[in-house]
Amino acid sequence: MLNFSNQSKKVKPIINKTVLKSSLVAGAFLFSGINQTAQANTKSIVAVEPLVCDVVSAIAPPSTPVTCLIDRKQDVHDIKITPRQAQTLKSANQVFTLGSEMTPAIKKWLDNPLTVVVGVSAIEIDDHDDHDDHDDHSAAKHDDHDDHDDHSAAKHDDHDDHDDHGDAHGEGAFEWAGVFDLSTGVYKWSFAKVDGDYADPAMKMVILKSGDIEASEELAKELLGSKNSEVKRNNDKLIAQDKAFLLTFNEKKDITTFTVEIKKSGKYAFFTEHMPFEFEADEHFFKDVSGDDVEPIAQVPDEGDHHHHDHGGLDPHIWHDPHNIIKMGNVISKNINKKISFFDRETKKVLKERTQSVNSILEDLDQWTQEQIATIPSDQRTMVSKHKAMEYYGDAFGLKTMSLLDFLGDSSSLRPQTISTVLAELKEENVKVLFAEQKPPSKLLRNLSRQTSTPIASNQIYVDGLMPTGNTVSVAVHNTCTIVNSLGGECDEQEGDELEGKWNSLINP
Repeated sequence: MLNFSNQSKKVKPIINKTVLKSSLVAGAFLFSGINQTAQANTKSIVAVEPLVCDVVSAIAPPSTPVTCLIDRKQDVHDIKITPRQAQTLKSANQVFTLGSEMTPAIKKWLDNPLTVVVGVSAIEIDDHDDHDDHDDHSAAKHDDHDDHDDHSAAKHDDHDDHDDHGDAHGEGAFEWAGVFDLSTGVYKWSFAKVDGDYADPAMKMVILKSGDIEASEELAKELLGSKNSEVKRNNDKLIAQDKAFLLTFNEKKDITTFTVEIKKSGKYAFFTEHMPFEFEADEHFFKDVSGDDVEPIAQVPDEGDHHHHDHGGLDPHIWHDPHNIIKMGNVISKNINKKISFFDRETKKVLKERTQSVNSILEDLDQWTQEQIATIPSDQRTMVSKHKAMEYYGDAFGLKTMSLLDFLGDSSSLRPQTISTVLAELKEENVKVLFAEQKPPSKLLRNLSRQTSTPIASNQIYVDGLMPTGNTVSVAVHNTCTIVNSLGGECDEQEGDELEGKWNSLINP
């Protein structure tokens, strides 16, 4: 009888240990690559400014979430990072920003290795002496952000408030504040009619014993917003106190004057609902007992805010030239690509294709803009606005740009001695229209328009980013058609709308 007992036992397979080890390592490595891709996609890309967010959204693969940090209705110049926004930045996989030249609040985040600056300090700006230079679209390779703090524009000393108070002031709003170093005595503050009318029939004023506008700002706003204002009329006395004065102007007189009594020498801060320069006809608004002008030692010159448009010597409004957006996009694409796993060939391919599509649309936008500008009569190609925010646009497309602040100075005043200078320059340059950067136009622009008989364009231009609706191409098309149609040209809006649609198809596939 045969014994089969040994055959019933399970035979253990012989496995080559070297092969097993290699397989495990390869599997672990492959799993690691897949896992890294999954982890990278669990954290979103954060784009700080609305325009940057729009460009990033057009370039990033649809599988990569993009979070916009700042709402397009907010002013990026003056934004303060909230705790919630700070947490969003901390949890981001990557952060893209124009940099502190445009958004001072982002300065403290520039040392973060995940932060990528795509603004003026990170790309090479073309010299447009010859427009044919546009054929060079190479992006500068500036990924080291250690130098970016040097470009901070924390003190925006030339940037006006983009939310003009108009004729209906917000509660506690002020348009101007100035600090004067005054000796004990009596002074005269006057309000004159300009072109036969007062800028307003009445105005609130607060006088505080303070040498610091910012430190007194909250109290001043509270007092200006109070309903317990003390009414003052022609020749009445004003003294420093925690109360707002409602100054009423005598319509029967060309000048209404108030006496300012200073009981103790020192620094005094004046907060007014209107800019005092709006009430200047032939003389300075503030004089001492001898009739000499009294000038502020510090002031908040623009309409309602003390932050201005000086960006530390670097103009950050680079996107008004489409080729600069191409360079921004190339920096964005390159850095997104770094975060995609080597094994994820499909996502890398999608990123490349989307970047090429963005560049193609922007090339077409550049060509379209050139064609529209060419319809403007050659002797009318000068655009005038308040700030130097369209310099890149003018350089790229052959327009001369004028900033009113070049003539009016930091005070943005319309003092009589400046009017003749502005008039002469506008006449010399054959200026037909002024371009407003906000709606309604600022009082400064309205007053200048009235006094120089130069109309204001019916549409505003958007200089600091996106419009309330639309995308990067939308704002470019809107600005170009506003400029071209206002300066005597003819804009093909339909072709511009088609470019906008192509961009939208990237954002909303």
